[in-house]
Amino acid sequence: MTGLQLPSLQHFLAEQYTAELQAFRAVLDAVPAEAFAAANLGHSPAWHALHISEWVRLTVLQDRTPNYHHLGWEDKPWVGPMGTEAAPLNEQADKAAILAQLDEIGAAAVAYLAAASDADLAGMTFSPSAPTGERPRLAALGLHVRHIAYHRGQVALSRKEQA
Repeated sequence: MTGLQLPSLQHFLAEQYTAELQAFRAVLDAVPAEAFAAANLGHSPAWHALHISEWVRLTVLQDRTPNYHHLGWEDKPWVGPMGTEAAPLNEQADKAAILAQLDEIGAAAVAYLAAASDADLAGMTFSPSAPTGERPRLAALGLHVRHIAYHRGQVALSRKEQA
């Protein structure tokens, strides 16, 4: 192969998170403000946005500030210590504020991934759904970008159910 320049792993990850967060944001933008906090098919679009904000913060940024309240596993013992402080926002917050938080955390995650060293992407990381409670960092990042897509689909499906 002559002249073919492959992107770095960091560039690839930053690109994938950017694309998925933009697609998720587009689905959330389509939800009318008056319906943003209304639960349909289990959770409201606001909850999905807060949930993804929290998981991006936990999985990508590895932020252990104990103010998680939308992880979706609140009945599990490992979540208790993670939610001892008040959440920055709740589902009843203004749609613009929730989306601004999602944008801010998403931008921080993309910047982190773009600048990550190989060592930052190596090793194991916290992953409660794994049998041992941790998984390889790259596998966790890959699973998480698909997790965003899953919740994008949930919001889109709930919009169809409301129509």
